[in-house]
Amino acid sequence: MEIGILGVGNMGSAILNGIIKSNLYKKEDILLYIHNQDKLNKYQELGYNVTNDVNDLFKDTIIIILAIKPQMFEEVLKDSHKYDFKNRSIITIAAGLTIKYVSKFFKNGYVVRCMPNTPAKISKGVTTVCANDTTNPFFKTTLDIFNSIGVAIEISENKMDESLPLNGSMPAYLFYFAKCFIDKAVKEGIDYEVAKNLCLETIKSSAELVLESSDNIDTLIDNVCSKGGTTIAGLEKLYDNGFDMAIDACSEACTKRSKELCK
Repeated sequence: MEIGILGVGNMGSAILNGIIKSNLYKKEDILLYIHNQDKLNKYQELGYNVTNDVNDLFKDTIIIILAIKPQMFEEVLKDSHKYDFKNRSIITIAAGLTIKYVSKFFKNGYVVRCMPNTPAKISKGVTTVCANDTTNPFFKTTLDIFNSIGVAIEISENKMDESLPLNGSMPAYLFYFAKCFIDKAVKEGIDYEVAKNLCLETIKSSAELVLESSDNIDTLIDNVCSKGGTTIAGLEKLYDNGFDMAIDACSEACTKRSKELCK
């Protein structure tokens, strides 16, 4: 098989859908490892090659995507040392697990470390990607896979943990930010659906403005603020209440936990 996916949960299924929709691989080129029998039957009925024996992936696939939780590695990959992965590639999306750590399971294999985020479920994901070998012949294929579910951005591995708050964990932080404003609006008597649409459509269009504008973010902030106006009045409360320090603490805690996961 050309490619195997170990785990077809939320992210594994999103990657699979991206691969199929972008015609990177056909169903017959893909082998799925699925532990749950009902889910295995479902994907088999959809025309995929499936197995509940992880060794089938170790033996028969050229590219293996590890879409399992970090704490599952030691148990699920315990037999991988029996195989030689020369001229084969392993893609890991586990938070905190370094290329060096993952490589110990896959003798002679190329390892690519990636961190996608949940908007991959709607093909709008943002994925950081780094490799253990710049000559990796599968690196472009890896970028193609993650570009099929959004945007793939190359980054050095020594900044993977520090970048996690910016993409892997960012959706949750934005969801909470939006929720706070929406909840406040509801308390003020605005209908929930109206508040949600106002807030989230504005976040979406504001992000697009930042990406498309030649102005830097500070200038864009200034463009919204009139002297003595409503926006600056609100911003001053964010400043006074240590909003930037809360963001620093959030980012540092996220990064620290990522580093701890590999220990």
